[in-house]
Amino acid sequence: MDSFFLPEEKIGEFTEHLSRFGKVYRYEQSSSGARLRLLSEDDYGKYSFPEIRAAEPAKFLFIKAKRKLAEYFDSSWKTIAIEEEPKVIIGLKGCDLAAIKIWDNVFRDDEDYKDPFYISARENTLLVGADCTSAGENCFCNLLGNKPFPAEGEFDLSISPVDGGYVVFIGSERGKKALDGFSMQNASQEHLKQIENRRNEILKALEEQNSKYKTSTPYRELVEKNPESPAWAKHGETCVSCAACTYVCPTCFCFQIYDKPGPDGKYERFLVLDSCKYPRFSFMAGGLNPRGRLVERFKHRYNHKFFHYHWRYEQYACTGCGRCIENCMGKIDMRETLKDIEKQEQSHKQ
Repeated sequence: MDSFFLPEEKIGEFTEHLSRFGKVYRYEQSSSGARLRLLSEDDYGKYSFPEIRAAEPAKFLFIKAKRKLAEYFDSSWKTIAIEEEPKVIIGLKGCDLAAIKIWDNVFRDDEDYKDPFYISARENTLLVGADCTSAGENCFCNLLGNKPFPAEGEFDLSISPVDGGYVVFIGSERGKKALDGFSMQNASQEHLKQIENRRNEILKALEEQNSKYKTSTPYRELVEKNPESPAWAKHGETCVSCAACTYVCPTCFCFQIYDKPGPDGKYERFLVLDSCKYPRFSFMAGGLNPRGRLVERFKHRYNHKFFHYHWRYEQYACTGCGRCIENCMGKIDMRETLKDIEKQEQSHKQ
């Protein structure tokens, strides 16, 4: 993988150069933690590199919380024009890049369903990844087989801080083309070694802090084979159905579609993001609701992430970012839930 050294004083020029691709969004450290910002030209050179992933995921830059799909009257349909502004997202950590891959599986690469809105957004986005430089207390990417740095094949460009600046990695032809005309020297072996050492240190820290949550049984098997485990009720009893976990989750993508009267006697069709935590999420005709009980909705989220999605795409729909833990009003920790399911299973077998 090609790598180049970007001096600290050239970060503004680098950002300005990438702005030729489109609007620039950048994750930056602030007094309240890492946040995603839409930059103006005056902001390009002021960069505070965030240590870990931000509070908000990047998914709302790819799919809107509410989007009009069509207009119609009688049998006459009007197709809504898909107009996605080109954009650059700088600072995507490994967990958020892995999340975009999970969305790709569903909305771009699945032969049974292709979302033209999502595909257009992806094609018009330059992904610039970034290393984590510390381990967040709620982060557990290592338990999902992910790393605290961008994985090859998941980014166009990636930046990693080193003494005096950053090392820029090229991850795709799109990334290479985006750098056309921008001059940088090759990264030194000293810089690459510095990155390697730091990555190993952070991965070790993650392994240590999450060692007590490790399970000997794969998550898919735990969830699939223990639908009646007492752990579900135990850990779900403090859930208040606020849906914070699903909205801050970078991989949750449940939605609903509805029609409503529009202007001039027309009707409009909308797609809005939904949440499996809401009581009416599974509401059916005739008043049936297979997930009317809170514990069933709590369980469903785990079933989707660790069984159903894995069954279809052979990977988990969770990247271990820890946002759900961080934002849960009921202090529910997904790591503890999964670990407790295994403990209950082993206790039952004895």
